[in-house]
Order: sequence, then C-alpha cells, then structure tokens
Amino acid sequence: MKKLKRFLVAVLLLPLCYGASIALWEILKHFKDVPEGSVYFLAGMATYFAFQWVFFRPIRTYVFGHELSHAIAAWMSGAEVKHFHVSKKGGSVRVSKSNFFIALAPYILPLYALLLMAAYYSVCYFHPTLRSYWRVFLWFLGGTLGFHMALTAYALKMDQPDLKAAGKFLSAVIIYLGNMVSIVFLLGILFPRTVSWGRFARVSGVETLVAVKEVGRGTQVIFTEAARVAQR
Repeated sequence: MKKLKRFLVAVLLLPLCYGASIALWEILKHFKDVPEGSVYFLAGMATYFAFQWVFFRPIRTYVFGHELSHAIAAWMSGAEVKHFHVSKKGGSVRVSKSNFFIALAPYILPLYALLLMAAYYSVCYFHPTLRSYWRVFLWFLGGTLGFHMALTAYALKMDQPDLKAAGKFLSAVIIYLGNMVSIVFLLGILFPRTVSWGRFARVSGVETLVAVKEVGRGTQVIFTEAARVAQR
C-alpha cells in the first residue's frame, strides 16, 4: 500500500515538474543577457565540467559534502548525529531519526555553493572592498554548482540506499523539483534585478494548471473512446 501511495504522489507531482521546468526555462533562455555577470557564472560551470572530463571526479570531496549534508539536515530536523565517517571507499552517517529531508538533502542542496555564498557575503559585509572580486566569486560559484550537478548525477546512477525510504520514483521527482528550486534560489540572490522568485512561482503555478487541464482533457477523451468501443 505504501508503494502505491508513493507512486500516486509522484504522479500527482509530475504536472508541477512540468510547470517548474517551463518557469526555469523562462529564466535560463534570457540568462546570457543578465547584466550582473552571468557569463562568469556559466564559465565556472563549464570549467568544472571540463575539469572532470579531462582529469577525474573528486569523489572524496563529494562524499564529504554528501555526508555533511545528511548531518546538517539531521541537525535541522532535531535529530542527533551519532556517527560520521568519510573515506576513499565511501562514507556513512548514523542519525537518531530519519525523514525525506535528511535522506534526500545531499541530492538537492548544493552544499559547497551555499557555503561559498555565505562566506563571500559575510566577508564582504565586514570588508566591502572585496566586492570587487564579484566576477571571480561568480566563476568559483559556477564551478561548485557544476560540481553538485555532475556528481549528483553520477551518484544517482549507483544503487543509493537513500532513495529507498521514499521509493526511487518519488525520490527522483522530489530531487528534480528540489534542484530546480535550489537553482532559482541561488540565481535570485546572485542576480536579483533579473531573476524573480515571485515570477518563477507564478509561471510554475500557471503552467502546472495548464498541464493538469491537458491531462484531464486527454483522460476524458480516452474514457469517451473506451465507452464508445464498449457499446459496440
């Protein structure tokens, strides 16, 4: 019964995935025109992808961030972290309780990007002259986000026990939505003059309703045709 419920929840979230995807595309298709230096952000992402393709995957760095994300999510959920271990072969975290947020946090939250942003804005608050390194910061931030995207995709190809709590299908849907929200959250902070969280939410809602209506019409047509066939 739990598997059926999770499957149904995942299916019900699919129109929202469509709506959020359209809203994110509306942002990204004009992203090259963002005046605050988006080209450096994109260059940072491209640099990381090239680095991984030419050299290697920094697995240990990813594993450390992965397990740390579990631990931070556990602390935020009021759980106790009883064990934390990272090695070349992998890592593990044992907590006093678990939930969807704790299990899926590493696949959704770009931890290193968030830490880098927090460090940059904190340092600039006390030393405003460092704001002149904005383009360098964007380059590094793009690299950390590229790192998150590439290594998360790589990790999801493996048999991850984290996905078993909510089921692979529902986990995949939540991870997809969570990453889109995380990306828009970051872009809204970096480029507030051109990236609007409110517009993203509005477009997501409108397009989700469009998807629901289209699915409803399609379902109605199928049932109507099936009824006609049954009456023959």
